[in-house]
Amino acid sequence: MGSSTSKFSVDLKQLLPGFHQRRFSVRGVGFDAFIWRGNAPGPVLLLNGATHGDEYEGPTLLRQWAERWRPKNLRGTVVMVPVLNEGAFYAGLRSNPADDLNLARAFPGDARGSVTQRLAHVFDTQLLAQVTHYVDLHSAGRAYELLPWTGFITHEKSINRTQRAMAACFDAFWCWDGPFLPGRTLSAAHARKIATIYVECRGTGDVDPRDLRNLDRGLRHLLAALEIMPAKRPAKLRAQIQRTTKDADEAHLQIHHPAPHDGLFVPTAKVGAHVRRGQLLGTVHALDQIGTTTVRAERSGRIVMWRVQRSVSTGDALCTLAPI
Repeated sequence: MGSSTSKFSVDLKQLLPGFHQRRFSVRGVGFDAFIWRGNAPGPVLLLNGATHGDEYEGPTLLRQWAERWRPKNLRGTVVMVPVLNEGAFYAGLRSNPADDLNLARAFPGDARGSVTQRLAHVFDTQLLAQVTHYVDLHSAGRAYELLPWTGFITHEKSINRTQRAMAACFDAFWCWDGPFLPGRTLSAAHARKIATIYVECRGTGDVDPRDLRNLDRGLRHLLAALEIMPAKRPAKLRAQIQRTTKDADEAHLQIHHPAPHDGLFVPTAKVGAHVRRGQLLGTVHALDQIGTTTVRAERSGRIVMWRVQRSVSTGDALCTLAPI
């Protein structure tokens, strides 16, 4: 339990060394956290999965660690929240159907708002406010497939160096960093000057074993890099493909190649493919008339996000390209 004088419902500094399970909850909205406290002071690292309810890689990895990880030489604190957005998770949807708001657009939230706005507020003020480093584990969800990457919001130089080093730990993923976008978990961390990265896995509504292995490897590297856990040997990190952009829209996945109308999407390319500007990416077939509408590449680049769900509504993003 937190101190009677603490502003936090669960005050991490008040917990004894060891393993704890706590629920962060205010006004009926909250999430469960697994917490490891070391005997020695150090960083406070937070990881969460399921900011969106149909992304399963983060929950799977963090639950595995919660079940098995009992470190003996921990320095600092590690907090894992396998499922942040419980309402969306149990519905199997990107957003909580109670208000249909995207949690990754709701920060910093509102203590008196809808369920998603209240959840953002609880996460920001009750947990994020207590940490020094943060990792948000994402994926493409059930409707898309991604070319896995890690990334961060560019910040002042000292924080950027830390974020770059954190991203490098996930060395099986390429790295994409860019300017501030509002409403994200990363936006709230940015405002608090917390070194933060996110990781994107393949998605498609499943968990690829390669992603789990690569996430696990990255987390072990990160714990050593932050000196939370002693390293048995110096890490041999693989060189990452890196892309830094000053265009906030470049990595805004939901705005590129929108479906021109409702219908059936028939793709002609795959994730990871290199395409030229104007190249055919697929066609959209309306259900109520004969004929098709072509979808062509807005620019040259590599397909890093691709819609795998064939049914589409007007405006659904079909593809994102990155110049890598």
